[in-house]
Amino acid sequence: MTSAIIRGKLIICRVMGSGSAETISDGAVFQQDGDIVDVGKYQHLRGRHPEVEVMGSSDHVVMPGLVNSHSHVGLTPFQLGVHDQPLELWGLARLGGRDVDPYLDHLYAATQMIESGVATVEVMQGADVELAEKIIKAYLDAGMRVSYGASVRDQNYLAAGAQGGAEDFLLQLPTELAKRFKSFMSRACLSTEQNVSNLQRLCGKYADNQNERVRLSLAPSNVHRCSDELLVQLKELATKHKVGIHIHLQETESQKAYGLRVWGKTPLQHLNDLGFLGRDVTCAHCVWVTEEDIRTMSDTGARACHLASSNLRLRSGIAPINRLLQMGIRVSLGTDEAGINDDKDILQEMRLVLNLHRVPDAEGSFPTAYQVFQMATENGAYVTGFGDRIGTLAPGKRADLVLLNLRNIESPYLESNVSALEAVVQRGRSLDVEMVMIDGEVVFRDRQSTRVDKEAVCKEISKSLSRPLQAHELEAKEFSDQLAPYLRRFCAKTARREPRPYYHYNARS
Repeated sequence: MTSAIIRGKLIICRVMGSGSAETISDGAVFQQDGDIVDVGKYQHLRGRHPEVEVMGSSDHVVMPGLVNSHSHVGLTPFQLGVHDQPLELWGLARLGGRDVDPYLDHLYAATQMIESGVATVEVMQGADVELAEKIIKAYLDAGMRVSYGASVRDQNYLAAGAQGGAEDFLLQLPTELAKRFKSFMSRACLSTEQNVSNLQRLCGKYADNQNERVRLSLAPSNVHRCSDELLVQLKELATKHKVGIHIHLQETESQKAYGLRVWGKTPLQHLNDLGFLGRDVTCAHCVWVTEEDIRTMSDTGARACHLASSNLRLRSGIAPINRLLQMGIRVSLGTDEAGINDDKDILQEMRLVLNLHRVPDAEGSFPTAYQVFQMATENGAYVTGFGDRIGTLAPGKRADLVLLNLRNIESPYLESNVSALEAVVQRGRSLDVEMVMIDGEVVFRDRQSTRVDKEAVCKEISKSLSRPLQAHELEAKEFSDQLAPYLRRFCAKTARREPRPYYHYNARS
């Protein structure tokens, strides 16, 4: 039986509202075999358990393990030579990138996330069972919790302009290039039957919460990339197996325009017509949702995952988070392919979100530090399928927690009217993270992983990528380069022509 007391100057138990949190000064958490047994004053818990190891001190903050609710890879596209550009063109350029071993890639991702206090991640990758097993193993080997988002699509992989999808795009291409594009599409998009079969296999393996640290979600790539038939069957499968759904939605203006052109309504409203939305559904990005869309999300209980860095880097815009919060929509945070620093630092992402939505209006609403902290803890727990197990520090919850040193945060001075939670969000950095405990196990201590040799992993990745490009990689890069100017022109046709303000980020209608 393993036990520990984790003490701090302050214990941040949970957020209670936009300006308050349940905290305990000079407090501690007592965990036993991965369960939080008690949370209270340090002296009281120490007196009851004098023989138990004590971690932390009066110079630390103890807080719930952070949750990265939306991630994809370890090495960022930029590291692999893909420069930031609008989503559709960026997606095409990614086709020409190097292949990276999925196990090593996600082991590297896990080490990065743990360093900034992340205990749980939802990672989006394909629905192939063998691929899922490799990726899940990487996170488990690092000691993390992982929700695997099994991503599927069966149509319209690249093009989603206002003129329509892939068929319209094909008409813009020279004959030979059109044939190559159709061939690519047929390989990249499985049939509805194949996708559902893969998802059924994954549900059989992971859907019953057989492993304390693993959850499954079904992740249709985007509305325009999935047929109605696939979306309906996926919803039925998620309901049957009681797993969540995580879908990219209205990330770009062209995705919204596609919906208006094809269905006469936004993609979100089309999902609502299909009976797809509900409390089990998380909509990622939501940059171009309308006021009607936001009301529909609120009415159906659908959640949002905010990916601020990604939206800025790929010129997608800024999601209307202020309005989503006003309407009571649960919002979580993710780093997507990479954060603003081209890494997986969720503390940095929290600070970006805190500042990004401060509208130039003295009376305007914007997320508080408390709300942002809740996005990265409790809200993320629900999005990833661990909502009843993690995200807050309370008896009965699992012992996922972070020990943050206050030395840099408070130095040389911090006024007493600044709460520790506000200080963490405003000033906390990954270098302040001294210990990460997941399920009662210390996986990161004294700035080192207890499970993974990060330096060795980096060396192995570097060695594996030092080889010349393989034939299929060269072919993919050549195809990507050849197709890019045509896709750029096609996307440009969807651009709005009416006058705009100097900056144009999202839409109300």
